[in-house]
Amino acid sequence: MALSEIVNVQIQAGTVQPYRVGFGTPLFLSYHTAWSGDEVRTYTTFAGVAADFASTTMAYKWAANVFSQNPRPDKIKIGRLPAPSAVFHTQVLDFTDWVSGTDIAGTAITPDGTTHTIAITWTTNIATTLDLLKTALDAYTGVGTCTVASPLITVPLDVPGLAHFDFTSSKVYVRDTSASFGYETALDLAVTLDADFYVVCADCNSPKNMDKIARWALANDRFAFFAPQYVKPTQFVTGEFSAGGDYTALEANDSAAGLFTKDSRLSFKEAGWIGDMLPRDPGSATWAYKTLRGIGADSWTATERTAIEAFKGNHYSAEAGVAVTRQGQSFGGEWIDVTIGLAWLTARMEERLFGALVNNPKIPYTDAGFAILVTEVRAQLRIAEAAGVLAPGWNVTILPVASQDSADRAARIVRGLEFQAQLAGAVHKINVNGTVTA
Repeated sequence: MALSEIVNVQIQAGTVQPYRVGFGTPLFLSYHTAWSGDEVRTYTTFAGVAADFASTTMAYKWAANVFSQNPRPDKIKIGRLPAPSAVFHTQVLDFTDWVSGTDIAGTAITPDGTTHTIAITWTTNIATTLDLLKTALDAYTGVGTCTVASPLITVPLDVPGLAHFDFTSSKVYVRDTSASFGYETALDLAVTLDADFYVVCADCNSPKNMDKIARWALANDRFAFFAPQYVKPTQFVTGEFSAGGDYTALEANDSAAGLFTKDSRLSFKEAGWIGDMLPRDPGSATWAYKTLRGIGADSWTATERTAIEAFKGNHYSAEAGVAVTRQGQSFGGEWIDVTIGLAWLTARMEERLFGALVNNPKIPYTDAGFAILVTEVRAQLRIAEAAGVLAPGWNVTILPVASQDSADRAARIVRGLEFQAQLAGAVHKINVNGTVTA
């Protein structure tokens, strides 16, 4: 006879774990043909990405930089944009500072990954010389029909989903002028398919697309990272990055940050940055002074650094021979670790309090029941202090039952549960004064 026929014991787990937001997981959006249909795929190794994407694709290059960091995120996600309906990535080559009478020499990397040597003989003036450059570029695979409006030449691509066009030559300034690709619609779909991501990156970092993605991140409790190409000191001053007010709109957004670079979009420097930082506890480390594995540093003049920092941008350059990120700020001016740390604290406190509601038969509307809520808040604040988000000395209070509104009590709503805390912050600059005497 089985003992269970006499004594029947059934044990069930007494706790239910609410869904936890994945603050360490990034999502990359790009048009590609690795699969068809609407889908977000999860990858835990770079080998998995390489099995799906060719080395010329932007998803491959982005993932390579993320997985090159140590430590690195446990997983990444890649989503798929719908095919653009008309012109795809569009870039402008600015020859404003080109020296008259000088032949155009440089290199161009076309969307199929081919490197071309540029050698255009100077003819009469810059306008006629750019006409010759246009003829050469028009013949390249993946490049559409270029247009010349001297001293500018616009280079549209005619194939989606491949790497950007990249042009390198002394005194030529490149900027991405691509129209909106509708990333916000793709992100709405992605979050319904798989909401387990916090950071958003995308293939195109033109002002219009950065603005669209940043607005979506702000409205959906996510954070967007970009690495726009910045090669001309006056680009901010003349408004070339703020055409149509797109960049200007970013300045009020604490849910997005840019790591400006002189290199092309193919460098994906923001991927190395998030790859290094996302494995850390949210808010536990400043995003400044980080060295990125496999990511080349830019050489900035003092004027260029000042311009970037004035617009709350970030840069990656050598300080005392060590390549480090600076300043660690969002476009809105808040420190990135503060924005992410407080988002993490908010999410985890919501999850903890919801868990208390789910895992107790009920929390009575009494001072003893309120004490359960206070205990949960205190527990999460202790974790935040240990993680380096909050400084010691925080305090939690709750309005007693006797002081709650009768209508709230009837509706079973608790108000007046509050805490006061100070951010742990971080040291970014040090001033030392000393006096030395004989």
